[in-house]
Amino acid sequence: MKYALRNTWVCQRGKSPEAMTGFKAVAENYRNMGVVTRLYVDISGDMDVIVMELEIDSLDGYFKDHRAFYAGMDDATKGLIDGLNENTSSGKRVLYEIIEL
Repeated sequence: MKYALRNTWVCQRGKSPEAMTGFKAVAENYRNMGVVTRLYVDISGDMDVIVMELEIDSLDGYFKDHRAFYAGMDDATKGLIDGLNENTSSGKRVLYEIIEL
Protein backbone atom coordinates (compact mmCIF):
# COMPACT_ATOMS: atom_id res chain seq x y z
CA MET A 1 0.00 0.00 0.00
CA LYS A 2 1.28 3.48 -0.89
CA TYR A 3 0.33 6.78 0.67
CA ALA A 4 0.53 10.40 -0.37
CA LEU A 5 1.29 12.79 2.45
CA ARG A 6 0.49 16.37 1.50
CA ASN A 7 1.83 19.14 3.71
CA THR A 8 0.46 22.61 2.97
CA TRP A 9 1.89 25.83 4.36
CA VAL A 10 0.56 29.35 4.07
CA CYS A 11 3.49 31.73 4.03
CA GLN A 12 3.51 35.20 5.44
CA ARG A 13 2.66 37.68 2.69
CA GLY A 14 5.60 38.00 0.30
CA LYS A 15 7.72 35.38 2.12
CA SER A 16 7.04 32.38 -0.15
CA PRO A 17 10.25 32.84 -2.22
CA GLU A 18 12.35 32.76 0.97
CA ALA A 19 10.40 29.80 2.31
CA MET A 20 10.71 27.93 -1.00
CA THR A 21 14.51 27.98 -0.66
CA GLY A 22 14.18 26.04 2.57
CA PHE A 23 11.52 23.70 1.24
CA LYS A 24 13.72 22.83 -1.75
CA ALA A 25 16.46 21.74 0.67
CA VAL A 26 13.99 19.66 2.70
CA ALA A 27 12.60 18.07 -0.49
CA GLU A 28 16.12 17.21 -1.65
CA ASN A 29 16.77 15.53 1.70
CA TYR A 30 13.65 13.37 1.26
CA ARG A 31 14.69 12.52 -2.32
CA ASN A 32 18.12 11.45 -1.06
CA MET A 33 16.29 9.06 1.28
CA GLY A 34 14.48 7.57 -1.74
CA VAL A 35 11.15 9.29 -1.09
CA VAL A 36 9.28 10.61 -4.14
CA THR A 37 8.80 14.29 -3.33
CA ARG A 38 7.03 17.08 -5.20
CA LEU A 39 6.75 20.79 -4.46
CA TYR A 40 3.82 22.91 -5.62
CA VAL A 41 2.96 26.61 -5.41
CA ASP A 42 -0.42 28.28 -5.79
CA ILE A 43 -1.75 29.53 -9.10
CA SER A 44 -5.29 30.19 -7.90
CA GLY A 45 -7.05 30.22 -4.57
CA ASP A 46 -5.16 31.22 -1.45
CA MET A 47 -1.95 33.16 -2.13
CA ASP A 48 1.53 32.43 -0.79
CA VAL A 49 0.88 28.69 -0.45
CA ILE A 50 3.55 26.00 -0.73
CA VAL A 51 2.69 22.30 -0.86
CA MET A 52 5.12 19.42 -0.40
CA GLU A 53 3.78 16.01 -1.33
CA LEU A 54 5.55 12.79 -0.39
CA GLU A 55 4.85 9.27 -1.62
CA ILE A 56 5.48 6.84 1.21
CA ASP A 57 5.32 3.05 1.44
CA SER A 58 4.99 2.70 5.19
CA LEU A 59 3.30 4.99 7.69
CA ASP A 60 5.28 3.49 10.54
CA GLY A 61 8.54 3.95 8.64
CA TYR A 62 7.72 7.52 7.72
CA PHE A 63 6.84 8.60 11.26
CA LYS A 64 9.83 6.76 12.72
CA ASP A 65 12.18 8.53 10.28
CA HIS A 66 10.36 11.84 10.86
CA ARG A 67 10.88 11.64 14.63
CA ALA A 68 14.52 10.60 14.19
CA PHE A 69 15.14 13.54 11.83
CA TYR A 70 13.87 16.09 14.35
CA ALA A 71 15.65 14.42 17.27
CA GLY A 72 18.99 14.37 15.47
CA MET A 73 19.06 17.77 13.76
CA ASP A 74 22.36 19.60 13.64
CA ASP A 75 22.52 23.38 14.15
CA ALA A 76 22.45 24.14 10.41
CA THR A 77 19.30 22.07 9.96
CA LYS A 78 17.69 23.66 13.02
CA GLY A 79 18.41 27.06 11.46
CA LEU A 80 16.77 25.95 8.22
CA ILE A 81 13.65 24.71 10.03
CA ASP A 82 13.52 27.90 12.12
CA GLY A 83 13.64 29.92 8.89
CA LEU A 84 10.75 27.93 7.45
CA ASN A 85 8.74 28.47 10.62
CA GLU A 86 9.48 32.21 10.59
CA ASN A 87 8.28 32.55 6.98
CA THR A 88 5.05 30.55 7.37
CA SER A 89 1.94 31.43 9.31
CA SER A 90 0.00 28.15 9.25
CA GLY A 91 0.01 24.67 7.83
CA LYS A 92 -1.80 21.39 7.62
CA ARG A 93 -1.05 17.76 6.82
CA VAL A 94 -3.40 15.46 4.91
CA LEU A 95 -2.78 11.76 4.30
CA TYR A 96 -4.19 9.93 1.29
CA GLU A 97 -4.12 6.28 0.29
CA ILE A 98 -2.90 5.99 -3.30
CA ILE A 99 -5.30 3.81 -5.24
CA GLU A 100 -3.73 4.17 -8.68
CA LEU A 101 -0.26 5.31 -9.76
